[in-house]
Amino acid sequence: MNLHQKLAFFYELIGCGHAFYYTVLDPSLQLIETNCPFSQQLPGLLELDSDASGYFSSLADEHAPVVITGCSDLLWIMDFERDDKALHAVHLIGPVFIEDISMNRLEASVSELGISGGEKRELCEQLSVLPMFPVNHFMDYGLMLHFCLCGEQLDSGSFHFIDRKAPDSAEKKEQTQRSSHGTWAMEQELLRLIEEGNLDYRKRAARLVGRGKMMPLGNGDSLRHVKNAIIIFTSLCARAAIRGGLSPEVSYTLADRYINNVESARSFEEVASINSRMQDDFVQRVHDCRYAGISPLFQKLFQYLDTHLENTPSMPDIAEEMGYSVSYLAREFKKKTGQTMQQYLRSRRIELAKLALLSSNDSIQNICHRLGFGSQSYFTEQFRMAVGMTPTEYRQRNGIR
Repeated sequence: MNLHQKLAFFYELIGCGHAFYYTVLDPSLQLIETNCPFSQQLPGLLELDSDASGYFSSLADEHAPVVITGCSDLLWIMDFERDDKALHAVHLIGPVFIEDISMNRLEASVSELGISGGEKRELCEQLSVLPMFPVNHFMDYGLMLHFCLCGEQLDSGSFHFIDRKAPDSAEKKEQTQRSSHGTWAMEQELLRLIEEGNLDYRKRAARLVGRGKMMPLGNGDSLRHVKNAIIIFTSLCARAAIRGGLSPEVSYTLADRYINNVESARSFEEVASINSRMQDDFVQRVHDCRYAGISPLFQKLFQYLDTHLENTPSMPDIAEEMGYSVSYLAREFKKKTGQTMQQYLRSRRIELAKLALLSSNDSIQNICHRLGFGSQSYFTEQFRMAVGMTPTEYRQRNGIR
């Protein structure tokens, strides 16, 4: 295949699973080709100025792809089509979101571009449907793009990273505060899933990617930073697993094994693979311990309820799924847990709401509807009864405005 055919095939492939956009620019960053519906706003979203062309041309000389963070925490990957003599084109894939973003924050960012009225509403709608994607997975597509363009196999350590939207000091302080809360809340949610032995762990964990950032732990060595972060998290996972019922001896032995594996790893990909295996291992072992003495019916029921907390079906739907009558399920659940199924689900959704209030800027109304509380007034009432304060007060007392 020639280069054009390779790229066409690549763009077709990445569009199969996600709504990814691609854009091709000439060396002066003028548009050649795109499937992006908001291509006219690309210069503003990417913070491209008169010096950008020369800057990206110099990066092309280094033969490495580039990860770009732009307006509203949008993520792009840029790479370069060139030969020994000249740069011929600049290729972009994206954008995607690297963290949850509220519509208010998105609208504020778009307003900074000088866009208003109907054009602003249209752009916000187009941006709001973009996928939220783990950075490391998105970088894999960048490595594939680079292989198509250059025939060269690289690893994730080869990327350049550029933040085209540097915040002022006040904004930076706010982002740091939000990030620290997001990191804590994300961590607590992940550990809760491990403590429960929740087999839906991967799906739920994917939603949390990007909600927080750790302070540098590697003295400028990015691989060391990642290793240190995963070693810390492995220790926390071991403790969560013990709370979930795994014996301390087994839990700490597993943690030691994975920490030694992390220390021996030589690449980001290897560390990421160890981290993934570690989490899956703890979740499965806790699940096996947690449900060892529980009947198959209640194993299935608890797993079903835990994976439907954000869109809880009705009692008749649950009964139909389990293959039993509503009255039988209700009676046995009360006997087993000491509470009704509605009380159990409500308490679990309140816990999810607490994490959402701390880890995102999403409005209380959106959190309420996403967790199936019906109305904001009912959500506020239930939250106050469970926590002793309203959702707004809970946010404010935890330092979030």
